[in-house]
Amino acid sequence: MTLLATALRHKAWADLELLGAIGRLDDTSHAKARHQAIRLMNHIYVVDRIFIAHLRGEPHGYSATNTEETPTLEALTHSMGEAHAALLVLCNDLTDEALDTPRSFTFTDGDRGTMSAAEMLLHLVSHGGYHRGAVGRILAECDLAPPRDLLTRFLHSSEPERRGH
Repeated sequence: MTLLATALRHKAWADLELLGAIGRLDDTSHAKARHQAIRLMNHIYVVDRIFIAHLRGEPHGYSATNTEETPTLEALTHSMGEAHAALLVLCNDLTDEALDTPRSFTFTDGDRGTMSAAEMLLHLVSHGGYHRGAVGRILAECDLAPPRDLLTRFLHSSEPERRGH
């Protein structure tokens, strides 16, 4: 498994852990915070879908990096799971040459960009981490400890044999 695939698996795990934590926010006393957290996670999802389309050379159909309507937490969790699976398939199916080949695309604001497939995938990893941090702050302000989405925690929970010596 490549380092990029490991990073994408970690992103998937961390996104889903955080969605689970958002589900523990009381919908009455923390309605605004819960809504903000879901909006941020939906933004991560939409950007993932946009770049999946760029990687496939297909139109993405988004005019912005978030949707007007906020999905339910359950619907978003399902959709993000599908996007994570698509990213892993793309990463595993791309050859080294395809990962390094520059691809041109258009951002939702109309600006043009060029990135390799590997850069696009790495962008999604770092982009997700950035916004998960903001959601973590929202949770902390509601006195709910955010999950620790550290790579070390992911590796040791997904591959417990790494703990043994």
